[in-house]
Amino acid sequence: MPDLATRYRRLTGPTPHGIPTPVRLRSAILLAVSLAGGAPAWADTRSWVVQTGKSAVSFEAQYSPGDFTGESTEVTGEVSADAVDLRKPIAGTIRARAGALKTGDSGRDKDMHRLLGTDKHPDIVYAIEGVEASFQQISDKTDTLLTIKGTLTVRGVTKTTTFLGRVRQRDAALWVRGQAQVKMTTFGITPPRRFLFFKVGDDLWLRFDLLLLAAP
Repeated sequence: MPDLATRYRRLTGPTPHGIPTPVRLRSAILLAVSLAGGAPAWADTRSWVVQTGKSAVSFEAQYSPGDFTGESTEVTGEVSADAVDLRKPIAGTIRARAGALKTGDSGRDKDMHRLLGTDKHPDIVYAIEGVEASFQQISDKTDTLLTIKGTLTVRGVTKTTTFLGRVRQRDAALWVRGQAQVKMTTFGITPPRRFLFFKVGDDLWLRFDLLLLAAP
């Protein structure tokens, strides 16, 4: 079995959506606290809120004329975690508005929204039930690798789904990325055809790129 680093090597990617520039004052405060022997200001279990507009959920689909991707930045959610001790229970819910998924092709988007039943099932929901981490504490120096276990609900169908991910501290925020491969048929969706001959593959890569800030 490949080691943990090999399993996650595909998760390196671009800078996060809308990550703020460094906040020097806060960094100085955190450094002072650290030198004084105290815990960071965001220690202990607390709620971390997904920043809508600065986070994204996306997919990659196989299609014989050329693979395509779709993305939505209308993402909400909240995660309960202790950034200093990832051995403690972690739980939460992430929601992406299905009708906001865009592929750059309006006709394809219309077909996709119909298949997802967005009129009756407006959200794609991931409920986090547990997380295994490669390190105990989240750092601003390196990524902490994650195995995120939970349930994914698409078009009203809920299935157990595991995402491989990584998290890093970005000033006062947490930057979390992850991906999982799923089949459309698992959620009762028949892969669509276009122009009779071209069929979209059953396998999809689902990805998320989230910025979380501590709740007030």
